[in-house]
Amino acid sequence: MDDIKRAAVLGSGVMGGAIAAHLANCGIPSLMLDIVPPGLSAEDRQDPAKRNALAAASKAALLKTKPAPLYLPGNADLIEIGNFEDDFPRIAEADWVIEVVKEDLAIKKKVLGEAAKHRRPGSVISTNTSGILVRSMADGMDDDMRRHFLGTHFFNPPRYLKLLEIIPGPDTLPGVVATLKRFAEDVLGKGIVVAKDTPNFVANRILTYACQFIMREFPKDGLSVDDVDSLTGPIIGHASSATFRTCDLVGLDTYVHVIGNVYHGCPGDEQRELFQAEPWLQKLIEENRLGEKTGAGFYKKTGERDEKGKRVILSLNVNTLEYEPPSKTRFDCIGAARAVESLEEKVRIMHTGEDAGSKFVWKLFANTALYAANRIPEIADDIVSIDHAVKWGFAWNIGIFETWDVLGFDYVCDRMAAEGLEVPAIARALRDAGGASFYRHENGRTRYFDLASKGYKEVERNPNALFLIDLKRDNRTVRENAACSLVDLGDGILCAEFHTKMNTIDADLLDLLNTGTNLVNEGAFEGMIVANQGEHFSAGANLFMVLGYAMQNDWDALSNIIAAFQNANMAMRFCRGPVVAAPHHYTFGGGIEISQHTARVVAAAETYGGLVEAGVGIIPAGGGTKEMLRRALAYVPDSVPQGDPFPYVRRAFETIGMAKVSTSGHELVPLGYLTEHDCVCINDQHQVKRAKDVCRGLVLAGYAPPRPAKLAVLGEPVRAAFRSAVYQMQLAGWASEHDALIAEYLARTLTGGDRLPGQVMSEQDVLDLEREAMLYLCGTEKTRARMQYMLQTGKPLRN
Repeated sequence: MDDIKRAAVLGSGVMGGAIAAHLANCGIPSLMLDIVPPGLSAEDRQDPAKRNALAAASKAALLKTKPAPLYLPGNADLIEIGNFEDDFPRIAEADWVIEVVKEDLAIKKKVLGEAAKHRRPGSVISTNTSGILVRSMADGMDDDMRRHFLGTHFFNPPRYLKLLEIIPGPDTLPGVVATLKRFAEDVLGKGIVVAKDTPNFVANRILTYACQFIMREFPKDGLSVDDVDSLTGPIIGHASSATFRTCDLVGLDTYVHVIGNVYHGCPGDEQRELFQAEPWLQKLIEENRLGEKTGAGFYKKTGERDEKGKRVILSLNVNTLEYEPPSKTRFDCIGAARAVESLEEKVRIMHTGEDAGSKFVWKLFANTALYAANRIPEIADDIVSIDHAVKWGFAWNIGIFETWDVLGFDYVCDRMAAEGLEVPAIARALRDAGGASFYRHENGRTRYFDLASKGYKEVERNPNALFLIDLKRDNRTVRENAACSLVDLGDGILCAEFHTKMNTIDADLLDLLNTGTNLVNEGAFEGMIVANQGEHFSAGANLFMVLGYAMQNDWDALSNIIAAFQNANMAMRFCRGPVVAAPHHYTFGGGIEISQHTARVVAAAETYGGLVEAGVGIIPAGGGTKEMLRRALAYVPDSVPQGDPFPYVRRAFETIGMAKVSTSGHELVPLGYLTEHDCVCINDQHQVKRAKDVCRGLVLAGYAPPRPAKLAVLGEPVRAAFRSAVYQMQLAGWASEHDALIAEYLARTLTGGDRLPGQVMSEQDVLDLEREAMLYLCGTEKTRARMQYMLQTGKPLRN
């Protein structure tokens, strides 16, 4: 088995449908099967549509589910549906058969037994399970199926959570594991952890311990549900859903089932007794308070709204099992952590303070780290697998052993010992070997301490992954300031890496961007990519700076910074060597404008991008409006005499005016932000290398910069049409008077200002119109109010 081109998904429940959707996202067609609905009449049983109703309903739900499991709605066309009675023989067409039925051993074995009759010898077959032992399902399989059978634990939702645990069975061929691992990383964009065949595998084993420790301890410490979530979320690098919101999302009944896997399946676990539900948690389940799916769990939404218009959410008091208003507890550690920028500093503050919050965070970490360390090699062979599992499976930004290093290896060991905790074997071995940290960074590579060999090993890395931090540790930084670094990627390619807060665009960043372009123009490098591996690519221009100039009426300074941004973008557009952008996650306003001025874009699949300036009362003025116009006019077919540009420019007007944001990297193309020549990278860890390869490919292909565009002036007739459409929106209550003013300046820029229809204007002419519109709108009271509101709340103001 060398390649996977087609799949079959056995089971169309929530997870089966989501797995089929992600396969489709990645261009893999699949056949999704489920049972024939029970209770059909004899007549209905003759109707193929009714026999396939369960799978059909699952496929239809993919188009309505939020967050969307599909990158684009049209991807659903790659999913065929059928039923077990009629279509099981068709799984012989599949290179990979994935069983995704109910988490029940008897049901799984029955479906796998039927699959054994029809699968093609040599095809991979896996069970998607979160905790059932793989070897218990392999019993009774023929030799070929046993050699090609393994566990694949997708985390839900598969599109968004990176982790895929692969669990080899007792006879799984190493080549099968390697093939699936490579396919899942390179095609599906997954982060792979190869787990041992133990209950709950790696990620859930560790997280359920941490959750159970919290549930046992927090009432003793006088903390509330809200307190715990404030202490165990983003402030320590963990997911925004923290602890109890995560439990509500999972479902409390499901959660108790998962902890039961450990209690019943791990009699030798030193913490086995902890894996029993607290009496108050059992009471919630008995009362059907299961979390999000029943409307109440640890939190309960009400129909009321607070003074800011937000729905009131009550939280559970576990002592009374009644719901109460959110806790107002203030922890000194949280206040101090919010005052610093880096995650490492936040983590140190949160774990080493003297207040009740910090002491609880430390206690949780120390016990979880001890438990995780004691699971090596029971659930995984190394610390890297455990750190990857919690980061990729639960959207943590920092792993357990990485946290240990940040706090200080000796500090953690000494404090554990002082508090009566037994320092784990791997930490004792590290001390005996003279080590001072679990991870080392040497010569641009990362090494980890291995318990088995009592020495350091290099972290295994996919050859398509490239990490800027490793290159910077290897002294490959060419230039640097507070906002941006220029890093030598090798092979003649430079990288401009942003590192401001939210990677907002300021004068320092533009200065280094220009320096990078100049280095390419001077021949020091052959091309450049614009990329970073922070949380977001760029939230756009520094709004605080823009508002400051506007409030001071310093129009010259504002005009100059706008011009500087425009000039930096145009310098990239006409650079003698190719410039390639690699946007990811939040790519707003100026982030899109930078990307649009590069020769190619390699977007991450999870890119949420758009020209959102209307939300703060302005129009794109870094060249974004110009680029949307240029791209719109380029769609007008040259082969059609007097082709009508209006539909294409109207799309640009609507996209900017309505501040449309993509829900994926793929959607940037139909919105007009990117073109069909740009590409999308599924695996975020491969994006920088892919961008470098695209840039290098353009160099080898003999890249030459484009010629300046000549843009047709559409004039007052088209502007009047836009004005009429906005007026209708005002009448319907969808647009305010200020929205109409913004739209008027947007229309003026797109149609050429005071120029007559039929004339031709340059790109610079449009840039001048952008700047004129920006300056005027920044002078209005309502635009300033929008900017202030965005800075204060992070949300747009409709005034």
